[in-house]
Amino acid sequence: MRVLQLCHKIPYPPADGGSIAMHQITEGLWKANHNVKVIALNFKGCEICPDDIPEDYRNKVRFEAQTIDTRIKPWQAFLNLFSGKSYNVERFFSKAMERRLELVLCEEEFDIIQLEGLYLTPYIAVIRKHSSAKLLYRSHNIEHFIWERMAAAARNPLMRWYLRLLASRLKKFEMEVVHQVDGLVAISPLDLEFFKKNGCDQPALVVPVTMPRLEQPEGNPEVKTGTVFHLGSMDWRPNQEGIEWFLEKVWPLVVKQAPEMKFFLAGKRLPPKYFRYASNNVVVAGEVPSALDFMADKQIMVVPLLSGGGMRVKIIEGMAAAKTIISTTIGAEGIGCEDGRQILLADQPADMARLIVECRNDPAMAAKIGQAALVFVKQYYSPETVMPKLTRFYEGFFKE
Repeated sequence: MRVLQLCHKIPYPPADGGSIAMHQITEGLWKANHNVKVIALNFKGCEICPDDIPEDYRNKVRFEAQTIDTRIKPWQAFLNLFSGKSYNVERFFSKAMERRLELVLCEEEFDIIQLEGLYLTPYIAVIRKHSSAKLLYRSHNIEHFIWERMAAAARNPLMRWYLRLLASRLKKFEMEVVHQVDGLVAISPLDLEFFKKNGCDQPALVVPVTMPRLEQPEGNPEVKTGTVFHLGSMDWRPNQEGIEWFLEKVWPLVVKQAPEMKFFLAGKRLPPKYFRYASNNVVVAGEVPSALDFMADKQIMVVPLLSGGGMRVKIIEGMAAAKTIISTTIGAEGIGCEDGRQILLADQPADMARLIVECRNDPAMAAKIGQAALVFVKQYYSPETVMPKLTRFYEGFFKE
């Protein structure tokens, strides 16, 4: 099968949730001997040089990147207020990308074209004009949920109004998109249920993020009891919001009960302002070369999300590393794990602090949660379990 995968950012290296989610699909398709081509947006200001991507990967997927400037421009954002359109989505449209797609589609035929995320959907018109391929939308998040939750949490009335406006326009656009494609690939059962309730009657399938078996780091370092960490893309607003809540509301309660505990903060594109939290109990690591090496000797992963949608890929990765994970309810949405068995959930600062200290005081209990998480992710999130379902879904569009 000939598949064109359009990615909202470069999916290699698979170092954050979005890139992991896209890369695992790409890898699963080529391992199943499908013909895959990947075209990815490359954000101006934080470009990844395609030459830095391994040649073997570039050749396997006939990879190419299109540089696009998605940076917020105040004047354009202001004018957008009067347009009725979603500024969130408009920022991802590029004439150069549209022209490149037109050229590729005129030169080559595809059976399936998969749009990885909402921000590729502005290119539906050019795809429909130049290709007869079946067009699938892979929903990484229900995007307007993120903005609705941020609006609800905003203290400034003007900011709250603006975020609600963005959320409203994004929701309208998101609901229209599902009727412009031939099929929906949702990242979680919760997301699929939402789309179905809101009128999506296209063929649909849940394809969660897959996580291959993680190889243990060399030396198999011993886990240090009382170490807590967060790992995620720190240019994503829900992560920023959650970490600030954790460091200001939760962590002081932990330190008060267990002054020797340490929290490690790591993530791509960490804004400089987070270094002000560094102290004897907080280590701000920034971007780390290997997520697995970073996690290896640490006991507890925290996912303190207050907004967001879709699925937290880092939770799946943490489970695959047998980590004890403590999350908010929102952070664990869509994964299907059970509180008290494969994960621990808390939505109030005092409750989260209590769970962290309990895991430090009872490492055997914490390790049991981590081992149950490992079994869970092997059963439901392995590529061997998930990818055949996606292949059958593709093939279903071409059966007589």
